[in-house]
Amino acid sequence: MKSTLVWDWPVRISHWLMVALFTGLILTGKSDGDYLHYHFFMGYGLSSVIIARVLYGFYGSYYARFSQFVKAPTVAVRYALSHFKGKPKHYLGHNPIGAVMVVVLLVALTVQWGTGLFTSDEVFTFGPFYSLIPEGLAEQLAVVHRFLPNILLGLVALHVLAVLYHELCLNERLVSPMIHGRKKSRNLSTVHVKTPRWGVIFSLLMGLSWLAALWMMPI
Repeated sequence: MKSTLVWDWPVRISHWLMVALFTGLILTGKSDGDYLHYHFFMGYGLSSVIIARVLYGFYGSYYARFSQFVKAPTVAVRYALSHFKGKPKHYLGHNPIGAVMVVVLLVALTVQWGTGLFTSDEVFTFGPFYSLIPEGLAEQLAVVHRFLPNILLGLVALHVLAVLYHELCLNERLVSPMIHGRKKSRNLSTVHVKTPRWGVIFSLLMGLSWLAALWMMPI
């Protein structure tokens, strides 16, 4: 088995930034302390990272692209059934079920930070877009923003369990490749991963521009 690069540095950095920021958002959001300012700023950071990662999913390296790993639902179903038969197909990048989880998490996280831009603590702190919508709609979005983290925590737990299943039952390393980027494969015709410079620059510029715009808005 040879070692080959699968996850280039933009994918790895964005992944661990999302882990860190999501953890911080859960802690500050559910804490009884006065951490709402930190919560807002971490939400801004998460939104910029997700924007950059989504753009990199179109203009990034081979295994980072949605076109490479997002498959039809029937493919995901066949892959799930293959585990019951004891003959799951090996994928260097995201497998079909992992791809579904990636898309679901990105969408759910986007709804979470998106609704946060329109919510407030009803006392001192208001999201940057709070005044742009009717109060009734803002209250409805606030309900979604308060409830969705429970679903996200369930999705994250499911994701962790799936990783442990691959690590312990299938003897497939998933955690360490997300640190150093390389995975082992018996396939000698693996794709040579090259990080596209323009793709990185474009994704970073869009994410940082969004972050700067939010940062300059009053909370």
